[in-house]
Amino acid sequence: MVQVADRWHLWHNVSEAAERAVAQHRRCLRTLVTATPDPDSDPEPAPEKGSSGPPWPTGHRFADRTRARHADVHALLEAGHSRRSVQRQLGMTWRTVKQLAEAKAPEELFTGQWQNPPSVLDDYKPNLDDRWNEGCANA
Repeated sequence: MVQVADRWHLWHNVSEAAERAVAQHRRCLRTLVTATPDPDSDPEPAPEKGSSGPPWPTGHRFADRTRARHADVHALLEAGHSRRSVQRQLGMTWRTVKQLAEAKAPEELFTGQWQNPPSVLDDYKPNLDDRWNEGCANA
């Protein structure tokens, strides 16, 4: 059997994989951005200590989608629909509806893949970054 993939699906899959990879390494990107401030731009005010904003700002595709889905589920539940009815209407799995329904705010759902867990490589990352920047790209 010959399988054929059209260009749209290939690009769609590649873009989602790239988006996941960037999301997974956003802490690394934030470190690089804050380490090299742009001399032409105005300095940003330092965030207040102890206040942690949402891990994903408004305008980020994952965060916006999660916020919209959370609002849809809660609106239907408040209108008197059962979770099973919400599941059918929105085309979601029962587990997704359960997660969204039990979260008081969508920010409670920004965990897991969206947070960077500690890695065994954390102590070596500065050296690895230096080696990568020198042009060494193999193990």
